[in-house]
Amino acid sequence: MSSAAGTAGPADGADWQRRVVGRSLTDARRRSIDRGERFVRAAAKVLERTNGESLTVQQVADEAGQSLRTLYQYFESKDDLLLAVYEEAMGTYARIVRAAIEPLDDPVERLAGSLVASARLPGMHQKSGVDRGLSRLRLQLGQADPGLIARSQEPITAVFRELVTAAAEAGGSGVMDAEPGTYFVLALRTSFSLSSTLGTEFSVELPGPVELAQFCLGGLGIDRPRSWYDDVDARLDLSGDDGRSILRRLARGAKAGR
Repeated sequence: MSSAAGTAGPADGADWQRRVVGRSLTDARRRSIDRGERFVRAAAKVLERTNGESLTVQQVADEAGQSLRTLYQYFESKDDLLLAVYEEAMGTYARIVRAAIEPLDDPVERLAGSLVASARLPGMHQKSGVDRGLSRLRLQLGQADPGLIARSQEPITAVFRELVTAAAEAGGSGVMDAEPGTYFVLALRTSFSLSSTLGTEFSVELPGPVELAQFCLGGLGIDRPRSWYDDVDARLDLSGDDGRSILRRLARGAKAGR
């Protein structure tokens, strides 16, 4: 046998070698993700217990039953870990909203319903511990790097961008363009959510979920009577929501909102 034949490697057609390497890399990736998710769940448990008022990486490592050194193999800093918690929470939040508007077909109804549903969630979780930790986390990370928050919020941003775009197309002339419309809807929804969980700095009573939706759609140039909003509200499907806060869902490893 020639020396060239003896040095043949995966690139020379040994499919089994490529398969072995591929499986090895896939298994390593799966193990890394599983270990990272364990730390995310542990961090969510600590945040839930403390309402987001305190968290150290040592607490998270202890909660996960791992060493601090192991934690830093997966997350480079406390903020990196908290960002992962927030990113997972936004994915869960987006799934809950999408499920709530499933019974609605009309694009304008779906936008209104998404606003009402998202505004109702904090109140539904009040008894199980509203996501104060998540709200404080958002404020903390937003001050450090708004761009990171923007990327982490992409699941919920994508939901509202899609809904605003569809509603704008269905609403006819005079409706605000989708991009600025999405900004205003997201900004008002976020402000309402933070005020509902952490309190408001204004000495006025918060509007209700229907009033929030009515104001947002009115600002976009879509006019509907109050009875129309009440009908949309009545047809929302929040039956799959079990009253647990988003952080508690993550702490228990719940990946879906249903």
